[in-house]
Amino acid sequence: MPGFVDVGGMTYEDVRRMGHADDDTDYYPRKRAIGSAPARNNPVLQTGHSVSDVWAAACAAQRVNGEYVKDGRNIYGEKGEVLSTLRRNRDIMLEFLHNPDRLLVEDVEAGEQVRDFLQQDLTFRALKGRLTEFDQSVSKCIAVTDRFYTVTHRYEMAVIASLPSSANRSQQRQNITQRMQFARGGLIGSIGDKISTNAEVVSSTYSQQYNIFWIRAITDQDQPVMFSNKEKFDAGTSITIQGKVKAHRDNLTQLNYVKVL
Repeated sequence: MPGFVDVGGMTYEDVRRMGHADDDTDYYPRKRAIGSAPARNNPVLQTGHSVSDVWAAACAAQRVNGEYVKDGRNIYGEKGEVLSTLRRNRDIMLEFLHNPDRLLVEDVEAGEQVRDFLQQDLTFRALKGRLTEFDQSVSKCIAVTDRFYTVTHRYEMAVIASLPSSANRSQQRQNITQRMQFARGGLIGSIGDKISTNAEVVSSTYSQQYNIFWIRAITDQDQPVMFSNKEKFDAGTSITIQGKVKAHRDNLTQLNYVKVL
């Protein structure tokens, strides 16, 4: 069961630079003036939000943008005119928290599902000893079970803004992995054999290092295969391929010299 993006061995700063955490979170405590009372100890300076509303607002922001937008950006037309502007998910999330009556029932349900999924995923990863520094940040978010306060939990709320997108990617990876693992057709041929087969694309993952897409697919004989290709194929696309068996890895046949017909 895979978890989030593989950030093993990375520091929090590395994770932040990848875009999986907001730059303006209070991960590192700021110095305060001598003699001043921290706002976290003064409830008058904070606003409290229910746990349900915070997770629902994060999902509502994801619904509005259709993705996680860490930094706001403009959408341009053919002549360079600004057609629309995508705001940060975090800003949209805060707007919903200030107007909770705008939250949909679907947002609340999605928030509960995301939180439950992340809890189960973290439990599994903890048992396997695979928790990363970012996972520990997610744990802090899930550990809040009463109310989120705008100052005390500023960091946690910023992280939560990104978690519906993270959970969605993780669930997609799980579905891909499970489908590949549960294919029952077995391995194809022997190393060096030339093969020709029809297959359904399960996933296309871009490799920046090699400037190719790693394609995972399942043949019409229910055999999982993997190969590289310059072109991306959407999941569910039916293709016919010719290639040579390069290796057998567990339940997977890796191909090379592949031609998509």
